[in-house]
Amino acid sequence: MDKLINLDERLEMCASLVRESARLADVGCDHAYLSISLLKSGKISFAVASDINEKPLKSGEENAEKYGVKNIEFRLGSGLREIKSEDKITDVVIAGMGGEIISEIINESPLTKDESMNLVLQPMTKSEELISYLYENGFEISKQKCVVSKGKCYTVISAFYSGKSTEIDEAFKYTGKLDLNDEINRRFIKAEIRHLENKSKGDSSLSAVIEKLKRVIV
Repeated sequence: MDKLINLDERLEMCASLVRESARLADVGCDHAYLSISLLKSGKISFAVASDINEKPLKSGEENAEKYGVKNIEFRLGSGLREIKSEDKITDVVIAGMGGEIISEIINESPLTKDESMNLVLQPMTKSEELISYLYENGFEISKQKCVVSKGKCYTVISAFYSGKSTEIDEAFKYTGKLDLNDEINRRFIKAEIRHLENKSKGDSSLSAVIEKLKRVIV
């Protein structure tokens, strides 16, 4: 029987935003479940799975062998530093990190400045910092969704480089391009409001954005 690999809801949402026939860079690949699943399904044609630590890479190599997956290369390194031009990468996934770390990875790589590149980004925290970085530095969100995984709500972003810096307001840093008619997306914003309310106890400057976010989900 053909072996299957099941992704959790968070990685499944990331997988859904990767384009058909993509050549993928899976940054911080952990056990390479995302790359392996996409290769198994035939959605992508090639993947580079990279990680800063040797142990998850070793686990990824073992998983690739276990599931009989070819067309995947494992590379030890930080961010996108190990990606080569001959890899012809079309899509990048950076998942499972803080928004500020994802921003740093994007910022240090010229690869992300290719307007045809699809960046799939899944911040575990500080999504507002990531959204702010994207628009200040010439990127734009094409799609954004939220998903509940293991009882917690996360946002997943698909973005591309437009070359045009755009000024955004404080509320947009939290809502991005989420459809606020969707209940899971609304749940994410409610969690952001609670977080801001806790922070505002020592910072009254957050009151305005809290009230604006409350109005957009009424």
